Parts: sequence; C-alpha cells; structure tokens
Amino acid sequence: MRFERNSQNWNTIEQGEKDCFLLTNGLGGYSSLSVIGSLARGDQALLMSAQKAPNVRRHLISNLLETFSMDGTNYVLTSQRMMNQPDLEGFRYLDSFSYDKIPTWTYRIGDVVISKRMVMVHGENTVALQYNIHSEQKHQCRLTLTPMLRFSPKKEEFCEKQQITVNIEQDNLYRIKGAEDVLYVAANAQIQEEPSHLFGPMYFSQDERDGREKQGRTVCTHSYISETETGEIQNDINVILSTKPYTYHEGLFDELLHSRQAYEEALLKKANLTSEIGRQLVLSADAYVVDRESTQGKSIIAGYPFFEDWGRDTMIALAGTTLVTGRLEECKSILQTFAKYEHHGLLPNLFPEGDVEPMYNSVDAPLLFINAVYEYIQTSKDNAFLQEVWDVLKRIMTAYEKGTDYHIGMDSDCLIQAGADLEQLTWMDVRVGNYLPTPRHGKPVEINAYWYNDLEIMKQFALLQQDNELAQHYAELADKVKEAFLLKFWNEEENCLKDVLSENSEENQVRCNQVWVLSMPYTMLPKEKELCVLHKIKEELYTTAGLRTLSPKDSAFHDIYIGSMQERDRAYHQGTVWAFPLGAYYRAWIKYLRQDASDKTSAYKAELAEGIEAIRYWLEEG
Repeated sequence: MRFERNSQNWNTIEQGEKDCFLLTNGLGGYSSLSVIGSLARGDQALLMSAQKAPNVRRHLISNLLETFSMDGTNYVLTSQRMMNQPDLEGFRYLDSFSYDKIPTWTYRIGDVVISKRMVMVHGENTVALQYNIHSEQKHQCRLTLTPMLRFSPKKEEFCEKQQITVNIEQDNLYRIKGAEDVLYVAANAQIQEEPSHLFGPMYFSQDERDGREKQGRTVCTHSYISETETGEIQNDINVILSTKPYTYHEGLFDELLHSRQAYEEALLKKANLTSEIGRQLVLSADAYVVDRESTQGKSIIAGYPFFEDWGRDTMIALAGTTLVTGRLEECKSILQTFAKYEHHGLLPNLFPEGDVEPMYNSVDAPLLFINAVYEYIQTSKDNAFLQEVWDVLKRIMTAYEKGTDYHIGMDSDCLIQAGADLEQLTWMDVRVGNYLPTPRHGKPVEINAYWYNDLEIMKQFALLQQDNELAQHYAELADKVKEAFLLKFWNEEENCLKDVLSENSEENQVRCNQVWVLSMPYTMLPKEKELCVLHKIKEELYTTAGLRTLSPKDSAFHDIYIGSMQERDRAYHQGTVWAFPLGAYYRAWIKYLRQDASDKTSAYKAELAEGIEAIRYWLEEG
C-alpha cells in the first residue's frame, strides 16, 4: 500500500508532527521521525541501534541538519520545533511525503527538486539515505548534512562530558567515536570538522502532551558537504550511517535497498496473500518480529518507540505475526524463547530496556502461551515440539492449580483468581501512584476462559503423551471450571458476562474482556448466550477502530483520552478504544456464523464484511 501526504497536511509544524514513519531492522533498532522529518519525541531517532537485541539500545543519531545552498542562498530543509528560539521550518519547502515500503520526501525550491529516500537494512544497525538534486536549469548547489549526535542509552539524555572524535578511515568512510559508541559514515561527500557544540534545546511536542521530558539536546561536531551543478544530469548524494564500516562505492545505496526489497519479497512469498491490505499487513507485522540475543532466538517487540518485548503482547500477536504469514520457524523460536524463561509456572511479562532481569507480573501470559503452542502445532503439524515444551506446560498448569506468585492460583470452585494490593496482572494493568483505575483482583472473566481452554488443550496433549491419568485429571477439572463459570459469571441484568468476580462494583461492569470467552478454540457458553454476548458487545463496545474498554452507559466511562499522563492513565481502560480485541470479536462472529443457519446469517455476514473493510481506512488514517 502507498501512503501519501502533501503540503496541505502541514500548513503548520504542529500539523506536520501528527504523523510519523517507522523503519525497523529486526533487532529492536529503528528509525522513526515525523513525516516532515522532525523529532516530536525524545525517543524518535534517525538511528536507534540495538547493541544487544532487542532491548539494549543506543540512541546514536537523532537527525541530520540539512542545509541546501543554491546560487549562494541557503535554505534549511530540516524541520524541528525548538525551545526559546525560532523553529526550523524546512517543511515549507516540502512538497510531498510518501511511504511505499520506504519513505520518500520531495522538496521544491524554485525549479530545483530535491528528493530523499531512506532504507534500513534488515539485521544491521544501518540506515542509508539518498538525496537527488535535479533541475533542468543550471545552478550551483551545495548540500550540507550535519549529524545531530546523541550517543546515549535509549531514554537517556546526551552526556555533555563525553568527547567525540571524528577520523577518516579511508576515502568516503568516516569513523565517529564517543565514550561507548562508534558510528561509521560512508558517503560521497567531503567532511568538514567544526568546533563541538550543542544543538538545542529541541522541543518534543508529543512528549509534553504525554507528560514526559519535553526537551533535549544533541551535539554537532562536523558536516558532510557535497557540491554539484544541476542541469541535464541528476546528481545523487548517498549517506550510509552504520555501526559497521562500509566501503563506499557508487552503487552502495542501491545494493542496500535491493537487499531490503529482496527480504520483503521473501516475506510476501512465504505468506502467499494476494490482497493489497493483506500484503501490507505482512510487512507491517514484520516490524515487530525481532532477534533475542539472550536465547539466540526470536521474540516480538510490543511497540515503537517506547516498548520492549512483553510476554502477554507476544502471545496475543503471535498468530497474526507468524502463523498466518507462514513464518512457522519464527513462531517456534519465539515459543522456545519464552519457554526458557519459565519461572514458578509464570512467563516474563516484560523484558525491561537494558540488560536486566525480566518481570513476571502477568496472569495471562502463561495461559496464552499454552494456547499459542496448540495453535502452532495445529498449523505446523510439528508434533515433536510438544515433547520439547511438555514439562514447561505441565509446570504452568500445576502452578495455577496449586498456587504461585502474585496471588495467582485456583480457588475451591476451580476458577483462577489473581492479584492483591497494588498488583495489576491482566492487560488492564495501569496504576497511578497508589490508585488503580481498573482494579481486577479476583477472578477475571478472560483468565478463566483461557484456563478452561488450556485444560481442554492439555487433556489432548496428555493423550498424545500417553498419560491417560493426567488427561483424565484435566478433563474432570475442565468440567468443574465450566460448571462454576456458567453459574457465577452470567450477568442476568445486562444479559452478558461479568468482567471479574470480585464482590465489588466493578464485577458487573460491561467490558470487552468477555470477547475472549467466545474466541478461544474451546469455549463454555451455550449458543444462545454467545449471541447475547455478541449483541451486547456490538451495541455498547464495538467501533470499526476497535472495542471500547468500558460501556458508555457506565458512570466511570471516559469518552476521551487526552491530557497529562495521569489524566490519560485514568482513561486508559475506562472507555478508550483498543484495536487488538477487534481480532477476537471478528473470530467470535466467524465461529458463531459457522454454526448458525438462521435467516439473519446473511445480514450478520454483511455487517462483518463492512467492519473488516473499515480496517483499510484506519490503516491509512492511523
């Protein structure tokens, strides 16, 4: 799919910072700026490298200060909001931005057209840029590119005490060294050193909106200069920024671009999807599949620029990013990664930024892991994998049955309860100081749906392992869970499911979590109650962009997600629409319609098709 913006989208610098682009390298590193090329967040960067994949990352270079000179007149092409000084307004020369696998910018100054393309190399901390200057008239032109260096750990400011040196390694190859970082620049441009000076403070508008640090500085020590004369010949200036030394040659940018294109074509071939939107989703999903150096395997990163790899998010995203895209080996590797970190029957909720120990505060990640193993084996027919992870699966089930950390365990009614005090263990996990906007201590509805589903799965797995006694145990437990669930979770007043059994006011809130009761491979509700739940979700929670986290009829409902971090956290799961439950909603409808032969089936299918088609709009709109 081709995404396009033009000058009408950035009459002001504020408008230009509403959209951004993202390039990734499969290591956790990335390149991301606004579409006008500015930093709207401190964690945006031209090159954020992964020193140790995926979450020991270094902010190497924030941006390039781009200055174009034509016939003696200077034009700053860079856009950047500043603190206490005039903004850089290069967007006023920016004619268009497009994104079709790679981003392309087109600037116009008089009769001169300057285009810029950029690509990030898969498996490397390498960003390559190509500038093309063209005019049919003759002009004396000069392009000056000044690196805005950060050389700091991700989320940390530039350390002003560190010394940065620049050395010429060979023709067109330069080595920039800081206290802990080395950056190589291969370019068909001449270097010009200058006294080291701070650039900034820059103003990060989206960080201020989010309640984060709103300003930051970089350091400038040198520039790359290319002088050219326009006319009939188009002139390319190539700049390769990397943690590895590239020997510059004329076709280097094209080689790196073609390597990226070949990688993406292989992904598309493996996925074998023909629709435009399907092919785009294959490439978009790839941005989140990353190496994990600690296990020499794969993982899934939860988001850019802020997040690391989370257990819950990984298990939720696993089928969409790997199974439906044909990436079975990556799926298996991701499952192996998390299996290696099993501890007390729990899996990592979060691998924090930096080389530190994982956190295990998640009640759903282990249960979703078992379902993910099941879906992988169903898709791949790799039954041998069950033997590899069988002991881990049994330890998870035993921990939940007997009890484990974070007050997670099976109650006397065979339902799973979890959490106490300030513990937040489900995906609705926000905490504001000592206040929990969405307390879900007790027996959450989706957790017990996962628990029942896993008991049915483990019954089958035990039979495959020829452990009939264990299979019988899981079968008996599943029957008890189903009986208790049907007795205790049905909300007669709302004609849907309770959100959590907790003996407080939150128990009867109408939330989207009940959708997973319908979408798992093994479910408990009779058909007529499934339809009641689907209608309740459709009437009060469904939007084409996602599901509301709370019914608008609830007095605690927040209709807007805006303001300071505290204000937004209070609204985070109190009505805010989230996209990812939409997949479960559509799966639930598809499962139901496969069983339904009533006259209403055609109407339901038509509504479903309209909703899925709306996804295209949201992909383009953001």
